[in-house]
Amino acid sequence: MYTFDTIVTYSRIDGSGKVPYHEILNYFQDCSTFHSESLGVGVEYMKKEKRAWVVLAYKVQIYRDLHMGDKIQIGTSALEFKKVFATRQYFIKNEDGDYVAKAETIWALIDTETRAPLRITEEDSSAYTEEKMFESIGVSRKMKFQTEGREQKSMVIPKAFIDTNGHVNNANYLLIANEYLPKDSEYNQIEIVYNKEAVEGESVVPYIHHEEDYMGVRLEDSVRKELLAEIKFSNI
Repeated sequence: MYTFDTIVTYSRIDGSGKVPYHEILNYFQDCSTFHSESLGVGVEYMKKEKRAWVVLAYKVQIYRDLHMGDKIQIGTSALEFKKVFATRQYFIKNEDGDYVAKAETIWALIDTETRAPLRITEEDSSAYTEEKMFESIGVSRKMKFQTEGREQKSMVIPKAFIDTNGHVNNANYLLIANEYLPKDSEYNQIEIVYNKEAVEGESVVPYIHHEEDYMGVRLEDSVRKELLAEIKFSNI
């Protein structure tokens, strides 16, 4: 397990004074990046090896709001490595040691030149210690909305959304989806399935699914009509 302590800064909060959903994912991303760097298998190492870990699915459960000045600890651990998929857990705790959020993720290893998935070898996983930090919250790569979805105006992916892997950073899909959430909406569970990498300059069409007990956002490429990502907002 790897942890780091920090204080919520003004730049992490939104207009409501709370840390928004995409910034929670950024905390998790920072933690796993720090973890890999501490083990000598970080960004530059993976770049040299022409490999990258890409997230395929996220499930996040949020138990408390975060505000500026809150002292928090973020933690992560590799949970399990299989032939082609790996899982990782995350948490955020407040200064009293109470859970603020938990998350589970599914990852794949890809060749950064061909973008093809790779088998996970002992060499790929040996730096990490597999550890369960809490009981599984059930992340899944399957998602299905019941309604057709209401088409929204297309948007073009800006350069600022792209990370070192050359595609939209996983937290920025939530930043896109946030534009379509009802005002003053309160959801404490978020599920994301990433189907295809979105890149700079790509035109994306959001589809909104309003259901009785959840809201969904589906993102498609406007030209090829390929599914990019699906996001589900609900309550535990």
